[in-house]
Amino acid sequence: MRTILALGLTSVLVATTCAQVVLGDNKGKVRAVNALADIGSGEQPLQWSRRDFQDATNNESFGFWPAYTIQVDGLQFDALGNQVGAGDDTGSVTITTVESLVNTFGWPASFTVPRYLFRQGGAYTNRSNNGDHGVEGTVWIKYELDDSNPNGWNVVKVQVFAWDVRDITHKSSGTKTRSFSDTAAPYRIDIYVAQNDPNPASDPQSDPNWTFVGTLSKADGTLPNVCEWDPNTGNTFGECPQATLDYLNGANPAGVRFCDDPTNEVWYSTLNVSGQSGVKYVALVIPQGNQYGQDPTLNASNRTNSGLRYTNFTDVRVIAAPAGPEGDVNGDGCVDDADLLIVLFNFGNAGGQGDVNRDNIVDDADLLIVLFNFGAGCQ
Repeated sequence: MRTILALGLTSVLVATTCAQVVLGDNKGKVRAVNALADIGSGEQPLQWSRRDFQDATNNESFGFWPAYTIQVDGLQFDALGNQVGAGDDTGSVTITTVESLVNTFGWPASFTVPRYLFRQGGAYTNRSNNGDHGVEGTVWIKYELDDSNPNGWNVVKVQVFAWDVRDITHKSSGTKTRSFSDTAAPYRIDIYVAQNDPNPASDPQSDPNWTFVGTLSKADGTLPNVCEWDPNTGNTFGECPQATLDYLNGANPAGVRFCDDPTNEVWYSTLNVSGQSGVKYVALVIPQGNQYGQDPTLNASNRTNSGLRYTNFTDVRVIAAPAGPEGDVNGDGCVDDADLLIVLFNFGNAGGQGDVNRDNIVDDADLLIVLFNFGAGCQ
């Protein structure tokens, strides 16, 4: 009997693993942003940058496009008709490693990262030109999810790569004593989802079609403390704290160095989402500018450089399952014995499979959700 149950559980777990997917396959896109700069022109406050920059070492052009793993090939246009970037995110980019990472941690002199991690989404949100680095206001960006499932998706995770990988790992100079960044990760990101978005230009914070599902923040540790200004090192902008460098070098739950495995999900800030089905759109709202704007040492220094205006993130991805009733743990559209088994066999575990409500523990609450919805969606 135990063997039968084990075999049954194995098949259930395989089904669960297959049911949760990183949405993509070149079918999603940027839907809208609240302010988009003209191509090749300087940005105004709160605008998403459109300028291309040339990387001399790699001879690569990159821009502050609203970054997203899910992209189409060629030019991209949002729902408002704006050209929001190009979808050539295949292939890899060779990084020339910053000297401090080579000398201190023994990283290779160069390594490759996927091109989508080399690009960035950046908005002008901080008043660095005024010398106070205060926040200009809120910016938001909406994404359309993969449209291969007309019923939408059960979103279980939203993940944001919230640091500037190009700056931290790649700006090589003998005068830099630590890896550094001249652009900054967000201080806070509020995440919203929607089943319908009849007005792409609407603010997700006030549009009733959008539902707030959670926050990633430097304050609570869900966004990495990527950069801070240290006047003692002679670096031009902000250094990476030692904890960040240690994390990149393998002091993380996966135990891997970034240079060895740049696509590992440990580098992403992850928001677990529960109870949201039929989702077709996801929005990121940045209400507090970047981490430089919250750095009192930098503010006191009265430094003014345009590089500190931008609030950047490199990649966004959504992990979901086909839409189904709540309690459908394995995503097959039916709440039945298979879902119950997953919860029972994982009972007491710290999250993972069977954690229906995504509170990082498989317990009575998850069991009740399955039992309450038992039979839903079944023929």
